[in-house]
Amino acid sequence: MSEKRLLAVLGFLLALIGGILVLADSLTGIRGNTSLDELALRAVGVILGIAAFLGGLFIYKGRMSTGGLLTIVIGVLIFILNAGGLLETVLVIIGGVLGVVGSEARATP
Repeated sequence: MSEKRLLAVLGFLLALIGGILVLADSLTGIRGNTSLDELALRAVGVILGIAAFLGGLFIYKGRMSTGGLLTIVIGVLIFILNAGGLLETVLVIIGGVLGVVGSEARATP
């Protein structure tokens, strides 16, 4: 397996796991008596979790620099909006960094 492909798979897996954790964090604890602000924050968390997954998919499908930058931006947004925990944020950002680094790696036969 080439270095580029290995970094793409690792970046995808980290973004996928981080996105799933953000989704799980956003969808747990929804009760019937929640405020509109809390529901809006949870909806943003769901959107960011799905976007992290899609950014990882961009990395895996070959548009590594675009997917990597998108995933890094999503990770920073997760951190700023406090839509997930620190682990989710770090996983998504590291997945994006691996995508950017992988786009610059040499493809060995």
